[in-house]
Amino acid sequence: MVRIGHAGLARGLVFAGLLATTAASAQAPAAAPPLSPELQLGLRCAALFSIIAGEQARQAPGAADWPPLAGRGREFFVRVAAQAMDAGKLDRAGITALMQAEADALQRTDTAVTFAIRAGGIRNQCLALLDATVPPIAGR
Repeated sequence: MVRIGHAGLARGLVFAGLLATTAASAQAPAAAPPLSPELQLGLRCAALFSIIAGEQARQAPGAADWPPLAGRGREFFVRVAAQAMDAGKLDRAGITALMQAEADALQRTDTAVTFAIRAGGIRNQCLALLDATVPPIAGR
């Protein structure tokens, strides 16, 4: 299995101030908290933006096809994670496990091409959600 941008997720969690320990050592919650479909999509998009931001930092092929996500993607990640923590009564370990599960679901592929297709399937939804949550600064 190809792991695309796993470091991007870890960086996103560190930037968000949500990672007390590594994602690998976080304990998964006993049961997924009841979150709205909109918030579940937000979590999936936050994980996707973190992966893509990591790929952009590495200048990976195809990453430049996305808008720059280091700043706005990180802010989106923080906001969505905070909403999920409140709605699901999650602690840091719980949100880390939930975000890791989303990243794993996105990356559960055999090839980078398959990942690109899967990510492309939610690209427009995620970019619209990003614009609504963290509007772009005019002139940039």
